[in-house]
Amino acid sequence: MVVQDDNIKKGGKNRTSNYPKITSPIYLKKILRENNLRPHRNMGQHFLIDENILDKIIAAASPEKDDLVLDIGAGPGAISLAIARKVAGVIAIEWDAGFAALLTGLALEGGVSNLRVVEGDVRRLELEEVCSAHWGADLVAYSGGRSPLKVVANLPYYLTTPLLFKLLQGKLPLKLLVLMVQFEVAERILAHPGGKDYGVLSILCRYYTEPRFLFKVSRNVFLPPPAVDSAVVLLHVLPVPPITVLSEEMFWKIVRAVFQKRRKTLPNALEGIAGLGKAEWQKILEQAGISPLRRGETCTIEEFASLSDMVYNK
Repeated sequence: MVVQDDNIKKGGKNRTSNYPKITSPIYLKKILRENNLRPHRNMGQHFLIDENILDKIIAAASPEKDDLVLDIGAGPGAISLAIARKVAGVIAIEWDAGFAALLTGLALEGGVSNLRVVEGDVRRLELEEVCSAHWGADLVAYSGGRSPLKVVANLPYYLTTPLLFKLLQGKLPLKLLVLMVQFEVAERILAHPGGKDYGVLSILCRYYTEPRFLFKVSRNVFLPPPAVDSAVVLLHVLPVPPITVLSEEMFWKIVRAVFQKRRKTLPNALEGIAGLGKAEWQKILEQAGISPLRRGETCTIEEFASLSDMVYNK
């Protein structure tokens, strides 16, 4: 992990109001050319070039002066530079050294003194350590008894699912996430039991958050344009999950197992989990009031919890 200059400290003034907009296609192409940079489509680098969409994303995050914000896949920094004017501090994570250096330079030029750029692959970074290294006690001090940290990001599409697991099952004091994701991923996040989009991601987001679909985003407002449309979702992190389970480890084992074999009936999908065979799973399902003929995609989060507790007790 490389952390860019220690120039960027919390609470300083910024002068971004007269600074050229990163969302301007002309300006963005100009600075990319001057810095010999180009977006890598295969790494999900599609940069927003619509100021109206950017404003809607920032507004959805309801930024407050004592908020701390994490931007993942920051690129040239459209979100980071815009939201830094409204909050206490921003950490922008960018794996591409060229774009990390560009954003650091733009922050310096624009006088954005509360933005820290971290160069590194978010999949390999310990986010708790990254945030503590820069904000330290402020993660608690700013909270005033509430979770102070918000994630506001245009996520690389290929990272969305593993990153949501990393964030929601981690130890950061998250308050909410405002995420630009692939439209189909947004459908999976919001899906209900019985639909083709319902799966592990749906349960993950409903276990830890209250998810909301905000708006669809055309592929034509990105440089370069991706092959699919996007959507912005809002995930309000819950203080406690809506269900109580005796063992989260067992709960997630069961959830993952049934969706890895989603076309199989529950006893067939769960065979081997907790060392139990199909006949044993059939008995447990019947005791839980769940038909063994059902598939996992029809089960509610409450049914998964009930099943998990029965197995854990057994």
